[in-house]
Amino acid sequence: MDTLIFGLLLAVALVIIFSKSRWLVIGSWAIAAVAVLGMFAYHATDVLDLSF
Repeated sequence: MDTLIFGLLLAVALVIIFSKSRWLVIGSWAIAAVAVLGMFAYHATDVLDLSF
């Protein structure tokens, strides 16, 4: 799942570099930001099973 998010970020970076449409850039950035925040929320609330 994390690899797909990083692939999405790469695709968004390419869209930002090569696109002339402002709304396409803003929309793709917003989708990527939501995906990254969702991944962070999933990992931040995960319980760590540590035993020392």
